[in-house]
Amino acid sequence: MARLLLALLAAALYPVLAQKAAKTPSLEVVGTLFQVTLPDSRVLTSSDLIGAILDATDETGRVITVRIDAVTKDDPSNGNGDIWLHRFSIPDPSAGGWREFCTPGPDGTVAGFPVAGTWTADGRHVRTSAGFTIACTSGAIGKCIRIGYQPWGDRKGQSLWDYHQACARMVRADYGGDGVSHTRDGTTIDPFDRLGIQSPEPDPHGRNLEFEAAWGPDGAVCVRRTRIPELLSIDELVQHYPQLAGKTGQDCSEAIDALIWNRS
Repeated sequence: MARLLLALLAAALYPVLAQKAAKTPSLEVVGTLFQVTLPDSRVLTSSDLIGAILDATDETGRVITVRIDAVTKDDPSNGNGDIWLHRFSIPDPSAGGWREFCTPGPDGTVAGFPVAGTWTADGRHVRTSAGFTIACTSGAIGKCIRIGYQPWGDRKGQSLWDYHQACARMVRADYGGDGVSHTRDGTTIDPFDRLGIQSPEPDPHGRNLEFEAAWGPDGAVCVRRTRIPELLSIDELVQHYPQLAGKTGQDCSEAIDALIWNRS
């Protein structure tokens, strides 16, 4: 569970609060914003917390210490929602001081944001009342949120929790739903879904993308072809994931009931 250094924050902002040991600020994540409620009911959000240092968890489950260096609002065209991009830095033991935590995302954005809940080793998103994860724009969790699959949101009366989970499986080519990725960074994928959040689009580089798989929150529902055969062939797929036996090849198409489909 993440822990903000709230006592230091409260003492710095409101010295009188440091004397009220029985009352401590509370921290939660709302959308992609930190929200701190002070004992006097005042509320601080991420923009008020620049310079604050937090203990948090990254997408791999590793405990990290991060500092909030900047907060800006994302381009709404990326996700049609209020996405707040944070610049995070982490201690750099080799050089001293701090260094950038996130690496560039597909559009070159170097940023991240907190997401409520935690992820298990097999890639399942778990709802928790206190835990949160730092997701970068370069990672599957952050990519899926920015393109519209926000686990806290809804579309056409349907929760997007499972859509975000299915998207993360798709981005990672996590066919078996066990948290194991079968893709490479930079591989082009084109997702589309039953709610119309994403629609099929031509490849910007003019390549002919082909249907790959249908996805649900537990991994692939069916697989026409694996994304990178040298990493995992269809035969190896069925050997590793017997639940997909009989669910591969040309019969796998967007006609199969699923949350998300993709080309690659």
